[in-house]
Amino acid sequence: MKFQFTDPVTDFSNGLNVIKGYHEALLIRGENLLALAEDIKEQPMSEALANRCIEMHCFYFHASRLHHLDEEEGLFPFLKNHSELFKGMMDLLVNDHEDIEYDWQLLAQMLGNPEQIKGNDTFQETVVEFEKKQREHLFREDEDFLPKVAEILTVDELTKAGAVMEKLRHLS
Repeated sequence: MKFQFTDPVTDFSNGLNVIKGYHEALLIRGENLLALAEDIKEQPMSEALANRCIEMHCFYFHASRLHHLDEEEGLFPFLKNHSELFKGMMDLLVNDHEDIEYDWQLLAQMLGNPEQIKGNDTFQETVVEFEKKQREHLFREDEDFLPKVAEILTVDELTKAGAVMEKLRHLS
């Protein structure tokens, strides 16, 4: 079986829409990850479960990194001169990214080596912690940050942010 990352976004004409598209994909994938952890807890590792682990690893390995780059290199530069409020919000989000990345590293070791996952609680606890932090981060962005971004960035700035995000995919 071949595992390949498929970008959840294909239209990069608006950077804000790219961010929102990733949020939707990450929230759905988070639910699937929780279901996978539950399935692994309830039954021994099988080829089908191992394939689901590897597929999750493939998705998150690429999507998390690209999403954080989209924000930090594609969107944040257009906001850095707007206000101290935005600077503080961006610092908080970058700290979230680092925290999520730390949890991802723990989870990646397990998902990338499914034969080593046992039906114990360690895998499930790691999944729950990772998904919880990711979901809280995405909700904070959706509710507190992105509405403010939409109010202040121009269509031209959002178009340029989307172009940066698309370019990031060609550099990866």
